Amino acid sequence: MGPLPSLYIFCLIALCPFIGRAAIAPSLQDIINKTLAHDDARQKALQSMQYDQTAVVDQLEDSGKITRHEVLRMIIRPGMPSPIQIVSVTGDSIPTDPSRTDVQAKGRDVEDNKQNFTLGALVNRFTITLAGQDRIAGQPAYVLAFTPKPNQLYRDETEEVINQLRGRIWISTVTYNVLQTEASLTHPVSIAWFLAQVPTLDFHYSTQDANADFSPSQVRITLKVDAFFVGFHERQTIDMANFRPRPPASASAAPPPSAAMASQH
Repeated sequence: MGPLPSLYIFCLIALCPFIGRAAIAPSLQDIINKTLAHDDARQKALQSMQYDQTAVVDQLEDSGKITRHEVLRMIIRPGMPSPIQIVSVTGDSIPTDPSRTDVQAKGRDVEDNKQNFTLGALVNRFTITLAGQDRIAGQPAYVLAFTPKPNQLYRDETEEVINQLRGRIWISTVTYNVLQTEASLTHPVSIAWFLAQVPTLDFHYSTQDANADFSPSQVRITLKVDAFFVGFHERQTIDMANFRPRPPASASAAPPPSAAMASQH
């Protein structure tokens, strides 16, 4: 019996570091701060990179049937004076022509939609809580839930609608990379001086690999607008892939579509 207490104490001492680590969990604010710092570092790293982006834009009937299908292929160079290069639309090559303002506007619309749903854009406009932990694609993740704050100010109709979203964000417990985001409207939102209404808006973001700084990712936005004269029901599916260092300016002026891009859709 004599050696047992000593062995017991030895085991406790050996296990103490692991027990301490298991018991200490980051606070909600720590998770947000680390995720924002991670996102900021990624955005800075992207300033010297480029990637391929394919946006599939579908016009839908209420039943979900596709009535119009359009594919825009782009090369995105964050931080450049002209960060969006349209490579093709619905499979047809588009020349570098300033008069194609309609196509350029579609490319900018796709980019703007992506930025509206980042944690940095949401953190000050929503009530955020720590909803627990989960696993996404085999990766352990913190789950953050967000709900609208009352009487939030907005600068335009887009922000007016986004202010009424609720959803969840899955954040890697290892890298603090956002692995997935899901959001939808809490209720229909009237816009344009009550001449139009947005009954539904659904947002989805996912990335394939939590341990990679830049890995294939997808954004999907489904939006319906009912208006007095005209409305629309649209789904944008945006795929980002083939992240790579940006070549020198002279070489990146008009690069051909990458093989990875050409194989999509």
